[in-house]
Amino acid sequence: MGLLVTEILFIMFGYVLPKSILKNNFGGYIMSKDQYLKETLPFFKDLNDEEKNELISKSFIGKYEKGELVHSKNSSCTGLLITMSGNFRVFISAPSGRQITLFKLYDRDVCMLSASCAFQNITYDVNLEAQNDASAIIIDSSLLKKLSQSNINVMNYILSLTQDKLSEVMYVLEQATFFSLDERITDYLLEQSRYQDSNILYITHENIANELGSSREVISRILKKFEKEGKIEVSRGKITLIKL
Repeated sequence: MGLLVTEILFIMFGYVLPKSILKNNFGGYIMSKDQYLKETLPFFKDLNDEEKNELISKSFIGKYEKGELVHSKNSSCTGLLITMSGNFRVFISAPSGRQITLFKLYDRDVCMLSASCAFQNITYDVNLEAQNDASAIIIDSSLLKKLSQSNINVMNYILSLTQDKLSEVMYVLEQATFFSLDERITDYLLEQSRYQDSNILYITHENIANELGSSREVISRILKKFEKEGKIEVSRGKITLIKL
């Protein structure tokens, strides 16, 4: 496969939070940063005034362009990330350059892995990349560690993040280990079709390879087979699902 699937077992941080009735847009937020923190972090209400003020002062809003790395294996402790707009991709890569996506972060999703070094004193070899123009709140990792040591609600939240994301990572591990690439490509294309609500997907073979931990050549060969079988129609940068 080119990637050590055992590496996946170390990546278990992230969490999907409930939607708020308030919305934000890239470049212009309806909610202030402190209000956003109140709306998205369930332990915020359990902090005392001093802890709340410190949390607000030691966090910032970052804006990222499509393809920009927010965190990598060469990064220092980036901090806890809360998605405000756009989406992010978390992946690992092999020395050969091949990649496999572990999970994605959408609106109000929270990612712990970029702050995990503050707890484990280890920097995981993972990358966090903006998939389009995106924005996020970054909370200082050392502050998060401090709060978790003094407030049981913060620690419980961190444990909940870990438990939630582990199931997603185990699913990726199961797919990579026990399912054929033909099946994984089919599932991926159907998932993207449902997400985009369209049978026409504007995606390259390289993108699919990076998502599934394969090579562009292998992906192209399987897509060509699907096309011959009448399941899809392939053109440059576009795949149309027919009878997949």
